[in-house]
Amino acid sequence: MAPAPVPQAAARPAPADGRKVTVQAGDTAGKIAAANKPASVSLDQMLVALLRANPDAFIAGNINRVKAGAVLDLPSAEQAGLVEPGEAGRTVVAQ
Repeated sequence: MAPAPVPQAAARPAPADGRKVTVQAGDTAGKIAAANKPASVSLDQMLVALLRANPDAFIAGNINRVKAGAVLDLPSAEQAGLVEPGEAGRTVVAQ
C-alpha cells in the first residue's frame, strides 16, 4: 500500500516588486507594515497581507509574534488591497 500523499501548502503569490525586509530584534509587524504600506490600503489590510505572504515568519500564525531574523516578502498594493477591510480589522482585533 502506497503512503498517503502529503498535502502541499497553497502557493502564495510572489511580491510583485520583489521587496523584502529582514526582521530585526525589537521590530513588530505593525512597525514594518506602517513603514512599508501603500497609501491605498489600511494598516490592518497591510498587516493581514504581510501575514498571508509570510506565514512561516509568525509564531503560531499570530501577527503579534513575528520572528526576529525572518526575511519578509512585502506585499504589493494590489495584494494588500485584496484583503477585505472588514476582514482585516476582525483579524487584527482577534489577535
